[in-house]
Amino acid sequence: MGAPDRYTPVTQRPTFRKDLLEMVVSVLVMSFGVVLTVKASMGASPIVSLPNVLSSVFGLSLGTMIFIVYSIFIVMEWAIIRDRGRILLTLSQLPFSMLFSVFVDLIVWCLGSWEVSGPLEQWALIVIGTAIIGFGCVLEIDADISMLADDGLVLTISRATRVRLDKVMIIFDIVFVASAFIVSYAVFQDFVGVGWGTIFAGLTLGLFVRFFTKIVKTYIRRDGNISV
Repeated sequence: MGAPDRYTPVTQRPTFRKDLLEMVVSVLVMSFGVVLTVKASMGASPIVSLPNVLSSVFGLSLGTMIFIVYSIFIVMEWAIIRDRGRILLTLSQLPFSMLFSVFVDLIVWCLGSWEVSGPLEQWALIVIGTAIIGFGCVLEIDADISMLADDGLVLTISRATRVRLDKVMIIFDIVFVASAFIVSYAVFQDFVGVGWGTIFAGLTLGLFVRFFTKIVKTYIRRDGNISV
């Protein structure tokens, strides 16, 4: 997933209210896309791959598990930063990560037991869900208010190691998804909650982000914070 490469004094912006609304909408959009990938039963999107597996392991809702994992990410950021001012800035990730978790559980509840059957329908849902997540990522970057905790951890690691952000994101996604596969196989001797859909989403999300960046900048918000 994409993430802003810096924090800015957002409350002093003339577009702050519009940016805040866009951030909330981005979280809702990403939540919907995530749930669609889960409903395809071919593996959740990489951004929730490990929480999705752990929710099956511990019997907790997906939203609850997302919030637990993302809270751990924020604590990891604090351990890396060790600077009181920067730590306070990371706290802005907490309410949006909580909102993301609530939206996920709410959408899962609304959709109930609905699932698709058949490979064609499953792949269609994976593609649509991944595209929706990509659109939500672009809105998140364009809002430039805060970010979800997974993006926050990636940004923190990039700053601490001085490794390019895109490289850290790739490594993080690989480790995150690999951990999901390992935990799933270790517990269930099968791949539960992860699969070909997870891999597809990981490989194509960047393409959708690139595509929707132009759409958002040209047709939705010309005064936004994203650059083409």
